[in-house]
This record gives sequence, structure tokens and C-alpha cells, in this order.
Amino acid sequence: MKDRYEDLIHAIVWYASRRGKKLTTLRLVKFLYLADLYHARFSKGETLTGWPWAFVYFGPWCKEVNEAIEKSAKKGLILAQEYPSKYDDDKDYRLFSTESTDEEPKIIEALLTYVWSKLQWAIQKWADDSYGLLDYVYFETEPMIETSPGALLDFSKSQMPEMPKKVEMKKILKAKLDEAKKSIGRLQDKYKQGISARPSQGPRRPPPRRPRRGWRESAARPRFPKFREQP
Repeated sequence: MKDRYEDLIHAIVWYASRRGKKLTTLRLVKFLYLADLYHARFSKGETLTGWPWAFVYFGPWCKEVNEAIEKSAKKGLILAQEYPSKYDDDKDYRLFSTESTDEEPKIIEALLTYVWSKLQWAIQKWADDSYGLLDYVYFETEPMIETSPGALLDFSKSQMPEMPKKVEMKKILKAKLDEAKKSIGRLQDKYKQGISARPSQGPRRPPPRRPRRGWRESAARPRFPKFREQP
């Protein structure tokens, strides 16, 4: 797998493109770090790429990851589009995508199910959210926790997250269950007895009819002009 890092880059960018997202260099680098992390959780600290990740500016980084992205772009596995930076003292930034999203990259079949499913989850959540991605990488990934800037990241600290404990329901004794059923039955009987003992009210009588007004009375009532209420 360590010689297929370009295919891994293609798979990550392909999935983001399939969801209509383009990845910045920062996000692509962090998703590659997460691929190594998720694999290390299953493989006792062994990563997919074998790269020497270190805690540098903006978190996990190594020169190998930038070189791999450049090679992938030159081979046409991913497309790199350059855009001018908003800041005068900064370089142009790039967005990565794939030209086609029809065919699934073959490397996905070689990845552990846990690794690919977690990568899909991360891309869905942070493909266009650098701040949220950095927050997750800094504070919720084991190699970055309690690591000093400049230090190499130790993937042997990677651990599978603990599964929530199953809540066991207390069993109700059969005797208590039977007693509860009897109590409900007694309440139903009392309700039926109360209904049957209630005196019958008989059919409702229609309200008394008002006497019709004579023509003199109706003629004496003033008539108001029609108007429309203002909205």
C-alpha cells in the first residue's frame, strides 16, 4: 500500500469531487493524515503511507505529502486549479478535483472498510470546512494530543474509540408483572362501572326558535355600505 499513495490521493479527491467539493492543499493533506491515522488504529500503529508526519504549522505535515500531491497532479490523477490569493504576501492557492467521478478508484477495494468509511465521513463533514477539520485534527486525533510543535507524530498511540456500553434493562419478576396486569384490569372495570352508572341525559333538544322579525322591523334597520378591509 505504501507505493500506492498517489492512488490514495486520487481516491480522496475523487470522493470529494463526487460530492461536488474541491479540496484545498491544506484539507487534502489533513485527509491523507487521517487515512494514516484510521489505518494505524487497526494495524497497531502502522500507517498506510509510512510518511514521517510531524507537528508543524497548521498541524500534521511532511515534505513527502506535498511531493506526492505534485506527482499525482502531473500524472493527471487529479486536477489542480490555481486561484489568486486575497493576500498580497501569500502565494496563489490551488483547488483539487477529478475530471470524472463515474468510475470508483480500484484502491478503495484494498482499503480496510473502517478506514474508507471513516474517510468518507470526514470528507462529508469537512470538505469545505478548514476550521472544523483543523479542530478535529488538533484535539481529537491521538498522535496530535499532548505533542509539542516540531515533534514527529507517534502513531503507536492510535486507538480505536471505545464503543458505548450496552445498557442492560432490569428484568421484571413474573409475579410483579402479573400484579401490574391485575391492577390495570381493576382500573378498567371501575371505569366501565362508572360509565354504566351515569344517568342517561337523553337526546339533546333543539334550541327554541326565535320569532321572525316583521317587515317593519327589518325595514327600520340601517344598512351599512359595503367596503373591503385594508390588508
